[in-house]
Amino acid sequence: MKKLMIVLFSVVLLYSCGNKEAKKDYNVTINGTQVGGNNADVKLIKYQGTKPVTVDSTMMKEGHFTIGAKIDKPELMYLRVTGVPSDLPLILEKGQNINADINAQHIRKSAVVSEGLNKKFYDYLDKVMEFRKREDRLGKLFQAAKQKGTQKEQEDILQKYYGIEDEKHEYEYKFVADNKDNLVGALVFEAVSFDKSEPNYNKLLKIYDTFSEDTKKISNVSNAYKLIKSKAATSEGSVAPDFKAPTPEGKMLSLKEAMGKVTVIDFWASWCRPCRAENPFVVEIYKKYHPKGLNIIGVSLDKPGNKEAWVKAIKDDHLTWYQVSNLKFWNDPIARELYHVESIPQTFILDKNGVIRAKNLRRGKLEAKIKELLEE
Repeated sequence: MKKLMIVLFSVVLLYSCGNKEAKKDYNVTINGTQVGGNNADVKLIKYQGTKPVTVDSTMMKEGHFTIGAKIDKPELMYLRVTGVPSDLPLILEKGQNINADINAQHIRKSAVVSEGLNKKFYDYLDKVMEFRKREDRLGKLFQAAKQKGTQKEQEDILQKYYGIEDEKHEYEYKFVADNKDNLVGALVFEAVSFDKSEPNYNKLLKIYDTFSEDTKKISNVSNAYKLIKSKAATSEGSVAPDFKAPTPEGKMLSLKEAMGKVTVIDFWASWCRPCRAENPFVVEIYKKYHPKGLNIIGVSLDKPGNKEAWVKAIKDDHLTWYQVSNLKFWNDPIARELYHVESIPQTFILDKNGVIRAKNLRRGKLEAKIKELLEE
């Protein structure tokens, strides 16, 4: 009898332990599957600053796992599976369970089924991926055109590429505006602030003004706001910051002195192949419109001690407009501190009042904008 009681007690204890593991205090659960997955460690992590903190962990058994968390408000967390590259971002929301079919090659390619904020988040990610795929296709066409096509074909492809960038930005502005009071809108607002393809920062500031006070306190939003505010100084609609730098002859020249009815600030360098490839088109535009009031000032990011290469590039490319350079490479104060230039070529098109009316236009679009502004 005593032996039987011990056995029964052991069974009850085992059952209780099993139930305790199965009934964790979750209010959001992630159910996952992975073909061929077994005995892999699975972790749900969140970041405190830059430090990853494990919220929950489990082990995958026969290709299945369940993991979760108890949260008070929506939070961005990441799913990490041993042996699978990268982490899977997820927005956890009370009462909203998530199903994830893990892609063993790269977790970001996993199929995610969910509702609420996480569905909005993945709808956004899917849309951005569509834009990227379209850009990748044009990138391949452009490379083919460089090998066998004409300059006209290359130009047409570039204009379509820039058109996709504009379309993407407009989608993102609307997405943030439509989600201005939730975590998804906050995350996208932050992502757009880091976009190197130069969104309209003044437009982003106007969207920020519509955020609730609670949304403005979200760290993703407050940090992005500081960056956007600093970059808005050189966004469309802002007066271009004045600057002064040495010419090839060693004289100091300011933007104010170089201004015309229309002025293009052209950030470039002798070592920059895309810049040099654009120069012939800019030369033709300058010849055509300089007599009507177009001025250009080139700001070179050539390296220290490379003045000869800079001067030679000016001569070889027949650049007859104003040129200045501090010869400080990426540490150039005009590019880095005033105009927040992170890649070249980069251009700013100013009207007669020095207001930035467009940025990073190439070839046909650049000429059309110059013509439009000269006719104002």
